Amino acid sequence: MLTLTLVDSPELLPLTDRPTGPDYPPLPYGLTLDQAVAVRACEVKAGDLVLAEFSDGSGVRRAGHIPTLYAADPHALKDCPCDGCEECDGVDAWTLARHGRVADVGWRFVCLSPAEEDEPCALAVSNRPMAVILAEVVSAAKEAAAKAAPPVRTFTVTWTADFEADSPMEAIRLAYAQLKSYADAGTPAPELEADDGHEKVTVDLGQMEG
Repeated sequence: MLTLTLVDSPELLPLTDRPTGPDYPPLPYGLTLDQAVAVRACEVKAGDLVLAEFSDGSGVRRAGHIPTLYAADPHALKDCPCDGCEECDGVDAWTLARHGRVADVGWRFVCLSPAEEDEPCALAVSNRPMAVILAEVVSAAKEAAAKAAPPVRTFTVTWTADFEADSPMEAIRLAYAQLKSYADAGTPAPELEADDGHEKVTVDLGQMEG
């Protein structure tokens, strides 16, 4: 377990291990919780990877891990681009219940990520402590992961056969019929050639296993 603190408060914020399972995918790009920092929701920057939010109240605050990790795209509620979601409707109901709260919305809440598909907006109380990995750390990890990944090679696979035909389309139809016939037992299979410009391999298709 990692213990975080805010720069403006001595309060200790224990960040428990991230749950495992299909609902909690691991952190991307080889990132770990050791790279997390605590900031208030209003201080989250664009591109920060949001990991968890801490509960309200005094004493030990519990960390609520975010199942679907997201890169923050913070903005004020008045600038929310969603067409209406469960979270925003909840804020509307909160203000309608007492009209004096309308002025509070601008400073009390922040949207960390607008609604996408079936996911509602990620709204948070502005001063709520959040655990994030800063955008520059995420960017560096993403770049390092891309460099470490094996290069993707593109091969052109070809086969050659001669057909007597009256037109190109007839030759193509004959070629198609021949390709389909290779699935039949006893039909001689062609040789296939794979070439990416650096390495060329020719294989007798009939000698390949399933």
